[in-house]
Amino acid sequence: MYRLIRNIHLTLGLAFALALGIYLLSSVRLAHRSWFKPQPTVSEKSVTVDPRDAATPRALGLHLIEEHGLRGEIVRIQPSDDGSFAFTIRRLGTAYQVRYQPGAREVHVKTTRLAFIGMLQSMHFAHGFWHEMELINIWGAVLLLTSIGLLLMGASGIYLWFETHDERKIGSVLLTSALVFGLGLLVLVRIQG
Repeated sequence: MYRLIRNIHLTLGLAFALALGIYLLSSVRLAHRSWFKPQPTVSEKSVTVDPRDAATPRALGLHLIEEHGLRGEIVRIQPSDDGSFAFTIRRLGTAYQVRYQPGAREVHVKTTRLAFIGMLQSMHFAHGFWHEMELINIWGAVLLLTSIGLLLMGASGIYLWFETHDERKIGSVLLTSALVFGLGLLVLVRIQG
């Protein structure tokens, strides 16, 4: 049994190392923004459209995705009192901010492309299975499997430690101190937040 659990523990660690690495890098970026100075690439353009294709924000967004090569999911629809509207077409690392005045034949599109570390940061916040873009849903599945894998790694690690009789005392000290440290940080973050 010990050998089987050890192999599971090692396999889980290797299988999810890449996803954990992405979280590690993006967490460092979030905690230490001043260390990273990559500026996003911003460009603006006007796209010609038929007003009939822009009857609603969603219809215009789908038209831009299908006919003009913008890729992503339509989010943050913001109507104005004058009938104009704005929305974002977003994918990991890139956002297209779209503004449209009803009846106009042009749509204003502002494209913001993040540097590599910025894309990793956007992956840090992407989760769930309700997105229109399949790649984000796949990334959500990877995160779910990684979370389950981490729980299994923790459980198998405790089992392996407990089965190694010579290591029980030092293991108890390390496990207790890690729990106190982790829970203490969690409490401090909650108090500050």
